[in-house]
Amino acid sequence: MAIEIREGTLIQDRFEVREYIGGGGFGTVWQAFDRELEREVAIKRLKSPSSFQAVNRDDVISEARKIALLSHPNIVAVFDVLEYEGEPLIFMEFLHGGSLHDYLRELSRSGKWICATESVRLIRGILLGLNAAHTCERGPIIHKDLKPLNILFDRVRQPKIADFGLAVIGAVPEIHTAHPGKWAHEGTLGYMSPEQLRGAQMDQRSDLFNVGLIAYLLFAAAHPFTDSRFLFEYKEMVMEPYRALPAVSAGNLPSEVGEFVETLLAVDPEHRFRDTAEALAELELVEGRFQELMMQRSLRFLEAIEMGTPLDSPSAEELAESILLCKRSGLYEQGTLLYEKSGTDFSELLEDAKARLEEDYRICKRRARQGDTRA
Repeated sequence: MAIEIREGTLIQDRFEVREYIGGGGFGTVWQAFDRELEREVAIKRLKSPSSFQAVNRDDVISEARKIALLSHPNIVAVFDVLEYEGEPLIFMEFLHGGSLHDYLRELSRSGKWICATESVRLIRGILLGLNAAHTCERGPIIHKDLKPLNILFDRVRQPKIADFGLAVIGAVPEIHTAHPGKWAHEGTLGYMSPEQLRGAQMDQRSDLFNVGLIAYLLFAAAHPFTDSRFLFEYKEMVMEPYRALPAVSAGNLPSEVGEFVETLLAVDPEHRFRDTAEALAELELVEGRFQELMMQRSLRFLEAIEMGTPLDSPSAEELAESILLCKRSGLYEQGTLLYEKSGTDFSELLEDAKARLEEDYRICKRRARQGDTRA
């Protein structure tokens, strides 16, 4: 019979369960307080295949060990595996920022969407976490289930990869059956690579396909393989796309962003980036080009304000990034004026982002005055 965990449950006279966070097909998560170390933790309880069957202790230990092999700012940390009434539970880092799934849903409901600046930052963080997993000393750890629900945030919205329940060490072998391609590897429909759907051999590049799905969603506010006419199943569309992938975005994004995402989403793994290191190197070039265009847009916006013909304002995140770039480029007066004259409400920025912006503004303002004095 399954054990009962609820608010107020005390585990090993140390962990006080405080709140149910949520769950999915593979487990449930609770928030608890560690009385000994005086910190919040997350407790993950794996689900058994049957309500009448005990959880396989080896499965719990296996998932915990895979995450414990990794120590990286962009991967959720595992603290321990402890038993409660004979059932093993995973004790993990508790994150206060919710998931990327929750964040995007909240934005969408309020008629907003994530800006390109933050999207690039999140993709970089996800790739950095994956790179740590893919270069593990014991062999590459392939996540197999990367999706917005498994990207969690800390207080400063730093992305952290979670839920390694399906992860494997090393390549995933092909499923050998009398009907090749009929049986898929485990995963989440809508976030599975073509080779995962076919039951073919999988390696690290399968995770890169998932990054491409997430990146497309962030930049285009839509899933790349959704057909509004509902003529095809998702599996059929991904394995043999019947149409060209739509442009990621027009407007303020450089063409390199679309090329980067399309490479991640290549149906043939051989046409994707070789590994996460190559994807990160390419993202650095894309980010440089994006920052260049963003600076040009912000300076045009400033010029339009001074001429009395204001353009549509960049987002608070984009302006904060532009002021940082002004500081780095020695454009102190422009950075100062962007802050003072944009009329932008920076109050929605996270506290650490607001603090960095204020510091960048102070430096730009001081340097601009020094320049005036020398002149």
